[in-house]
Amino acid sequence: MAAKKKLPRWPVILTMTMVGVVAVVFGYEFMVASTTPPEGVISEISADSYMDIVTPLLASADVSRGAVIASETHECHICHIRNAGQIAPGFEGLGARAAAMRPPLSAAAYLYEAIIYPAAHVVDGYSASMPANYRMRLTDQQLGDLIAYLLLQ
Repeated sequence: MAAKKKLPRWPVILTMTMVGVVAVVFGYEFMVASTTPPEGVISEISADSYMDIVTPLLASADVSRGAVIASETHECHICHIRNAGQIAPGFEGLGARAAAMRPPLSAAAYLYEAIIYPAAHVVDGYSASMPANYRMRLTDQQLGDLIAYLLLQ
């Protein structure tokens, strides 16, 4: 009988090392994206400072586009509808609840803050799990559309 030829181990070791490095880099990037607020954070939060930003966003907002953003483009529905109450607060009744979440912020200002600066106020009973990079991921038009949609929920 012929002796079995022993295969070199270095390809397996190299592959496993590369997978490990990619996993560590991905984990780090996800952590940074989830905790680091984007540039341009409002240093003094007030109802007026938010409304100065939110009012123009809502001027040409389209609720139907906001629904698509929430359900398809950014898949907000996974945490806020499908797993509502387990992972994140649900969208049902959000427009009415938002007005009372952080007085003196209006419902629109609160929703803006919750999307752009999610760590500024974490709803009781939930963890700070919402990514903090939506300011970079959403255009102004998309942000206005999303807020308009959420106000009607």
